[in-house]
Amino acid sequence: MTHYAYRYPDGATGFALLFVRAGCALAAFGIAVEPLGGPPGASLLQIAAGLVALSLVLGIAARSLALLLGIAVVAGMTLAAPAPARLLLLAGHVAGCAAIVLAGPGAFSIDAVRHGRRVIHLQTNTPDRGDRD
Repeated sequence: MTHYAYRYPDGATGFALLFVRAGCALAAFGIAVEPLGGPPGASLLQIAAGLVALSLVLGIAARSLALLLGIAVVAGMTLAAPAPARLLLLAGHVAGCAAIVLAGPGAFSIDAVRHGRRVIHLQTNTPDRGDRD
């Protein structure tokens, strides 16, 4: 293998990643609009969840935000004792966040526009052999 080309997936895979991002954003938006009542700093949590939801839909720092959101959901699962059906929904949400972290945001995101396609050329011969540059 003489070169490696990494690009943000487009086509059907790109649309699938867009749908996964939208699904994770809906879960974060659900936290943002749900009245938490009582604990100090609850409104700050709602504002942060709303910003995470908006950033995920747009694809801004999607991998980092999906990792943060997945960790927050796992922490919420361990702190609360949800019903088994809700626990399965939360586990599915964590799997969606993991898919974004591993696969990236896709071509239909601001990250793809900002960073674009990157090509890394790996040379088969070392420079001291003098074969090709």
